Amino acid sequence: MGAVAGLALSSEPIKSSFNDAIMNMEVDHNKPWAVGDLIDLEEKGSLRVNHEYQRGLRWTVSQKQMFIDSIFRGYSIPAFYFHKTVAAKSKNTFYDIVDGQQRIDAIRSFSEGAFELRDPTDNSGLKFPNFMKGDPCPWGGKRFVELSEHHRNQLKSHPIVVYEIKTDNENSIRDLFIRLQGGTPLTPQDKRDSWPGNFTEFVLRVGGKSTVDKWYGCPLFTEIAKVSSESKRRQLVAQIFMLHWVMQTENKFCDIKSANIDEFYHSQVGFDENSKEAKAFLRVCKKLHGAFEGKPKLVGHYLIHLFLFVSQLLEEYASGWENQLAAKWHDFESRRQQAANDIKENKEEGEFDRYYYRYGRHTQTQSDSAATIRLRHAFFVEEVLELLAPVKLDQKRCFSSLERQTVFFRDRELCQWSRMEGIERRVPWDEMEIHHVVPYAEGGKSDIRNAATVHRAHHPRSKQDVAEFGDWWRQNNPDIDIKPSPVVPKNTPVPPDGTRIKKHLGEYQDRKIVLTECSDKTRICSSLSDASKKVTGTSRNGWRDWHLLLPGQDQWMLADDWRRTQSSV
Repeated sequence: MGAVAGLALSSEPIKSSFNDAIMNMEVDHNKPWAVGDLIDLEEKGSLRVNHEYQRGLRWTVSQKQMFIDSIFRGYSIPAFYFHKTVAAKSKNTFYDIVDGQQRIDAIRSFSEGAFELRDPTDNSGLKFPNFMKGDPCPWGGKRFVELSEHHRNQLKSHPIVVYEIKTDNENSIRDLFIRLQGGTPLTPQDKRDSWPGNFTEFVLRVGGKSTVDKWYGCPLFTEIAKVSSESKRRQLVAQIFMLHWVMQTENKFCDIKSANIDEFYHSQVGFDENSKEAKAFLRVCKKLHGAFEGKPKLVGHYLIHLFLFVSQLLEEYASGWENQLAAKWHDFESRRQQAANDIKENKEEGEFDRYYYRYGRHTQTQSDSAATIRLRHAFFVEEVLELLAPVKLDQKRCFSSLERQTVFFRDRELCQWSRMEGIERRVPWDEMEIHHVVPYAEGGKSDIRNAATVHRAHHPRSKQDVAEFGDWWRQNNPDIDIKPSPVVPKNTPVPPDGTRIKKHLGEYQDRKIVLTECSDKTRICSSLSDASKKVTGTSRNGWRDWHLLLPGQDQWMLADDWRRTQSSV
């Protein structure tokens, strides 16, 4: 039962199983002990580890650092259990460690200068809670020999509780060890549930804890999440919120391993549940629960990707997709299962193999790493967005933020033009542009399959560069079927008089366009392309510049979309 590094811990009471085990032993726990006594015994070689039943050293340097920091902050630490023996010939006293091996090693290695302590103001490593960053920490960043005499003595004089056990029966000691280790250990999330701070309370309230009424839990997690325990459920809440938070604030994915969750808890002690990120999180929870209420439960990786997906659907797409989301997710899951079966049966060309190679296998290993989550999510959004076909709130030609992010992460944040040249050049998000593989002017669609990430300095412009890139892209992405949109005949009807146009402002009158924001000499235009040229000073395809509001209608639409509808009549 090792101590939880960095937390305020009280001395452990002797459990009933321990009482049973020590009935025939002589036990002394009233002798005053201090940390310095452990250091002295280590130097003398009087503290021993029985490797027949003790496990090896497991703590990381970070765990040791936080444990020593806890001592300096005056926190109580769990009791130590020693089997006290006296050598027959030398009469020397030895203490075999029954419980406390990891903590003793941390104390010993620090006293020998093996590592320096963490400085709360240093954000490069393990993060401290925000409320600690302003507290005095004169031991921060120092090794034992660099401490003042006062602080060395402070460490050595810190009181500890030690149970000294005397018995000649080695089997009794083994039984005691088993009993001490045999209780149900706290999971990492159980330990986080006892940490101070507002984020702890938020996760408990959202994830739920059946033994506490006020922690009732959000229905998305209590009813829809498929987890093996309440502790796992609360951990899933913390992981999803981490991804949501980092995506909202830094536009990237993050690792969601146990150590990363610990660091996030430490950094969010001052968490504000009224922040826009927290409110957005709860809004997505409610919307996603509504979409899956009464449907099959969702395992963790699906809940993660659906949550991030819905988060952006709410921002950029018109309502109506909610009723179809569960069905389209089921289509995705059916294809994933079919792909897994095809791979298992060694089929050479399974119809949905990409669902295994680009998603399924990434749920099996390193599934909680940022790189793996990014790859899965890009594919998930790409497929479900096509299956769901939601309507964009902004019906213009450019990509939505969701589509841009999906392309960005699918392409591993690399400039694809540079990749074509044999260089892997990472693109900062704010310097990234989307290139239409089939040019928009030639009927190329503004969808994910026709999109490639490029640095704005390497965006193909000339016909030769566009053609060269298109050939390379098709060769290296054979599973992406890129087709141009149908060519629209040139002779299409002119919108009726009274049709309003939006880019600047204007409307059709007498089959011509009257712009309201241009001078008298330029306000009359013969066509949308003519209007674009007069507004921008360059020749453009006006059908793809302007939006129309037809008489009697209340929805704007891209002029080119209207023209296509007329061509099919």
